[in-house]
Amino acid sequence: MASAATPCLVSVLSNNLIFNLIIPRIPIQSLLALLSTSHAIRSLLKSSPDTFRYLDFTSLPIANVDRTPLDRGGISWRAERMDEALTEEEFFSGPLRGIFYSLKQLKILQNVSTLILDEMPVTIDILEEIMLDTTGNFNVRILSVRECFFKSNHPRAETKKIFQLIESAVTRPKPPRLKALYLFGAANPATYFDRVDERDEAEQLLPGPVKHLPEDPWYLPLGTSHRPIIQSPFWFKSGFVKTMENAEGVMKFDFILCRGPSHDPRYSEKRRLADLASFPLGFGCMNCGTSPEGPGVYGKTPSGWLPLLAPPPITTSSVEAACRPPIGPDGKYPELYARCFLCIIDRRCVECRKWICENCAKEGEVAQFIANFAEIEAGLVPTEYLHGVVYDPEKPRSPRTYMKSARLCLEKCMIEAFG
Repeated sequence: MASAATPCLVSVLSNNLIFNLIIPRIPIQSLLALLSTSHAIRSLLKSSPDTFRYLDFTSLPIANVDRTPLDRGGISWRAERMDEALTEEEFFSGPLRGIFYSLKQLKILQNVSTLILDEMPVTIDILEEIMLDTTGNFNVRILSVRECFFKSNHPRAETKKIFQLIESAVTRPKPPRLKALYLFGAANPATYFDRVDERDEAEQLLPGPVKHLPEDPWYLPLGTSHRPIIQSPFWFKSGFVKTMENAEGVMKFDFILCRGPSHDPRYSEKRRLADLASFPLGFGCMNCGTSPEGPGVYGKTPSGWLPLLAPPPITTSSVEAACRPPIGPDGKYPELYARCFLCIIDRRCVECRKWICENCAKEGEVAQFIANFAEIEAGLVPTEYLHGVVYDPEKPRSPRTYMKSARLCLEKCMIEAFG
């Protein structure tokens, strides 16, 4: 019996499913090299608008220039050899502009829907060209510029310009092509964890079995430390809140605003200014199981309650896919609880990461559920709430590795600490 002919690359890639799974994962250098291998492959790749739909530029060495300021009190080789009329923005944007020009000449640039520029020398000018393009050169729907900004000597100025761009994009009569912007998250999600096993530890703290969580740890009960999931170089001002409101339904981001009661005039007369919800909680209140503001749930709550998840999707440029978490073992989408530092710092156990909401304990009542050693020593925690914590003020015990200010839940972790 004659054996079946071995399929060639052209016939394999002619299958749309296989094409969409393979092609976006091939580096741009390899894709361009593939175009020159044969007329058949070139014809196949050039005929599909999806060939260059997803491009990740982070592997291009030509784009990784030194972004230290040009004028540092001395003369460097770069400053000596550059045109005196060239601005710093123009200098740093040169490599990327050269790449964009080459792709435009090849009639590739207009087909790019997802563009990854993480940790690259992106300037405000380049960001503006992509976000506010009116020439038709860019049709980017998902843009990732994580860890590209805020490394200069003027991070607040950069932040102000970026939000001005966002405001211009989402308020102009014609909606922007750009629908999703990855801006504040870490380029490498692994940097969110201090230890190799910290992710596994966080998963085990969740109340039910969890599998196939996204790489982005928004749905995990993250850290006992002060380090947030979102690194931002500024405190949000009231004007940025208006920008976020204008962007609702127009453009999504890899960050969300904290919706805790302290920011809501219905709950607090002395409300705090809006801030990033930079601390994922993983689950709801230890007493009532939810929160006053309610969790974000994909498909049920407003889109502004959910962030974009990293990494950006490869096989599609759909914004819905970019913020959709995997379905849990119960067949439902997980609930997202996240708050800013000030809304959670005094209400969360540093060990098991359970927390108590404002509905279950007002500011002076938190010690009924979560307390620290100093409060117990001072007698601020009524004995009926200690739940078996044996504490003798005549013989104070060492709080193990915990600081005396560390808050622990009285039902479990405080008992173990004194055991």
